[in-house]
Amino acid sequence: MKRKSLGIVSLIIAATMLFTACNSNSSKPSESASGSPEASTAPSASASAAPSATAATVEKDPDQTLRLVFLEPESLDPNAAYDTGTFSILNATQEGLVRAKNTGGADEIVPAGAEKWETSADGLTWTFHLRDFNWTDGKPVTAQHYVDSVIRLLTKDNAFPYAYFGYDIKNGEAFNLGNAKAEDVGVKALDDKTLQFTLERPVPFFLSKLEYPVFYPVRLDVIQAGGENWASDPAKQVYSGPYTIKEWVKNNSITLDKNPKYWDADNTSITSVVMNDIPEFATQAQLFESQQLDVTGSLQEYVAKWKQDAANGKFVGISGDTPLTGFMAFNQKTGGPSGILKNVKIREALSLAFDRNELVTAIYGRYSPAYGFVPKTLASGSVDYRTTVPEPLKALADQYENKPEELQKLFHEGLKELGKDTANLKDIKLTFITTGTGATDKQRQEWWKQQFEKNLGITVDMKVFGDTKLYNQAKNAWEFDIMTSGWIGDYNDPLTFLDMWVTDGGNNYSSYSNPEYDKLLKDLSTVTDEAQRLDIYKKLEQKLVAEDFGITPTYYGDTQRFVQNYVKDFYFPIFGPVYDWTKAYIAKRN
Repeated sequence: MKRKSLGIVSLIIAATMLFTACNSNSSKPSESASGSPEASTAPSASASAAPSATAATVEKDPDQTLRLVFLEPESLDPNAAYDTGTFSILNATQEGLVRAKNTGGADEIVPAGAEKWETSADGLTWTFHLRDFNWTDGKPVTAQHYVDSVIRLLTKDNAFPYAYFGYDIKNGEAFNLGNAKAEDVGVKALDDKTLQFTLERPVPFFLSKLEYPVFYPVRLDVIQAGGENWASDPAKQVYSGPYTIKEWVKNNSITLDKNPKYWDADNTSITSVVMNDIPEFATQAQLFESQQLDVTGSLQEYVAKWKQDAANGKFVGISGDTPLTGFMAFNQKTGGPSGILKNVKIREALSLAFDRNELVTAIYGRYSPAYGFVPKTLASGSVDYRTTVPEPLKALADQYENKPEELQKLFHEGLKELGKDTANLKDIKLTFITTGTGATDKQRQEWWKQQFEKNLGITVDMKVFGDTKLYNQAKNAWEFDIMTSGWIGDYNDPLTFLDMWVTDGGNNYSSYSNPEYDKLLKDLSTVTDEAQRLDIYKKLEQKLVAEDFGITPTYYGDTQRFVQNYVKDFYFPIFGPVYDWTKAYIAKRN
């Protein structure tokens, strides 16, 4: 979702909410640029897989075609992956060392490209033993292909968003920063089938990181032969996973076929996965209710209706909290087209100038208001973070929310500090970029514009991009004052939300920078005491959200998934891909 980013990333796109990291951004896993619920991640507890049944009692349908809402990858390059759409497609088409399996509760890490592994007593050395399996061109997958992937990920000039994911590996950060050589990095192919990592320090969640596409094997010869459009052309790929891409119509659809050469093809039942873009959620709902769509998310009035339908056995409902936070990012690199976003009081006023309760009830019909950046479900050591640490923005929101006079006074103070105050705040125009052209998207966009203009008295230029690539171009060129995004956690620790805001971080959409924040993050690398780590996390979140207003949280995600009764063993991992159908099958349809 991110990184998740989004890390990264991550944006809600068309009929799917696409997050970067687990990033949420395509814009992931974020509030994002669009308004659909489909890409919000799986629940941390409660059921998170379609029900299964024994082979003896279930007759499989002759047609093993799965019909889903479109998840478009930003790239087919595993090392470049940063959003949940890309994570999901690569999870199906390539084979990492491990996979996440979720049958209702926590993710379980299971063998994939590696059939077994050992960890040294000090937690610093991880040795993986690969199974015998091949790429679709018949060449064997070797340990060197995984080594090449790690080195490519960490190569500075490549500037991959998730390069920091390799910083746990010995000399990974030093190499990425240009202070070590590739041969110094702690990843080695001991032979064709034995891969060894040496870490800088023990990392309890290292295995969970390895499920991410950025650590999938790569073929340098294929990349070189593919040329500049290798990462966007399915025909130039070789695949090591359970599926191959048959057809990809950009911004419209993608079709995947079962890979007959996959090492576990005998246990892969779904023969074809067809994903179509469905911009209007009402159309998506109609298709699901008529069983022309097998899995969907939900929002607004459909949430309560479908929960009742699920309780009556019409289909399967899966609900729960999820490690996702929607947020707004402010342009602190250039100050934005308006030139005022570098001022902390301007950002504070923007952070408080909208009604979060109205956002989740009237606009989405789900989620919960967010006054902190670390979402529900994440633990810091043995404690639940969000129930232990008060939300840092809540007190200020109680003071300012829905109070235009107070908000405008704060906004004027910021303008005065910049020497740009004006008697008529309508003269101040902020550029708000987003994407999504469906009816729900338009409702959300109008709501944001109305909230800022009503509470701050300013003018908001809402720039809507129908094409996510154009949106990303505007974002990357810093042609915005405000953008909405979101982040889905990559692993179960607050760090997966807080480290993305390090100065010059690959998923730092705001260009937020504070030396004190960076120092606190660096201190964490040597702190193992649970109470001390919790205290540092608390300070980081306070500084980011309620002192510097580097970004502002908008909502905590949840999962509202609905699956047709005939779809079995369809997994919703908590971290990583939106969903995993690699072990699913279609029982006899009605």
